[in-house]
Amino acid sequence: MSEIAEDEAVEAGADSTTLLYDYFKHLTSLCVLSLGGVLALVPNARDLKPGLIMGVLAVIGFAALLSFGGTSEIVRAGFLRSRMHKSVNSCRVAAPVLLSLGIGMFVYLFARTLQS
Repeated sequence: MSEIAEDEAVEAGADSTTLLYDYFKHLTSLCVLSLGGVLALVPNARDLKPGLIMGVLAVIGFAALLSFGGTSEIVRAGFLRSRMHKSVNSCRVAAPVLLSLGIGMFVYLFARTLQS
């Protein structure tokens, strides 16, 4: 492989790492905003059981932890100049699924209280 091809491969790897870092950073922000939104709307929905709200908060909170953990692993690997742990890919897949699930759960619960 020529030196130019190697440089392009390194740059492509750096770009994908930057993209993944930004993805996790934005996903973490979405999770935190979603947690705040759920907590802001909960006092208006008195008919919701506390256990159900805790479930929604747990699912969205776990998504936040996974996305923040992914960001942290990227920073650790970059700082130590080592390879990223394989769990980053799992975090990349699981965090948005959990966030979507948590938001969907909350929308369902909140819509149900509006019908009452």
